[in-house]
Amino acid sequence: MGIKENLKKIKEQIGNHKVKIIAVTKYATQEQIAEAYKLDICDFGESYIQDAIPKLNRFTQEENPEKKIRWHFIGRLQNNKVRFAIENFHLIHSVSSVELANLISKTAANRGITQSVLLQVNISQEASKAGLSSFELNSSFEDIIKLPNIDVKGLMTIAPKTADINIIKDCFNKLYVLKEELNKKYMANLKELSMGMTNDYKEAIECKATMIRIGKGIFNE
Repeated sequence: MGIKENLKKIKEQIGNHKVKIIAVTKYATQEQIAEAYKLDICDFGESYIQDAIPKLNRFTQEENPEKKIRWHFIGRLQNNKVRFAIENFHLIHSVSSVELANLISKTAANRGITQSVLLQVNISQEASKAGLSSFELNSSFEDIIKLPNIDVKGLMTIAPKTADINIIKDCFNKLYVLKEELNKKYMANLKELSMGMTNDYKEAIECKATMIRIGKGIFNE
């Protein structure tokens, strides 16, 4: 199937749920990105700053002012790339430590802007994955949301690679519960849940994701 057919399939899965599609452009050509944009996809996700630069340069020049592109940073953010990220990305999904949150806050303050972020949570507690544990997030959340020039919109997670749907849904459900607990305990206003990729976005939708990050499911033909 082509990009148009792939997007139609995904939108059918979303149905009446309020879920935003983040088209992950890691393996997409600029022509494929342009096609997705013409099909009204305005949110694109990048994992590496060096890969994002030529895409941002091209599409910032070509985008329709009435249909503005929102770039999302979804990969591991290195300290020396923070300044570029806050100047070019609408939302950083992968704030995986208190230290990174502090650095983003300080850099954004120096630039005179406020950066929207999601806090990455390692719900599955896998050593190979970045992110705060639920315990770490609970103990540091109040300090993070008090940081200047940083706006915490919600949480992000990556489910384990497994064929067991129950394990995947358990991970997503725990992130939803954690969001609700933080909102209640700290009178916060977390709204976004970024979870679900090509292989598990259907489960993420069922578990109340508000953003799904899909690359191959869109751009593979």
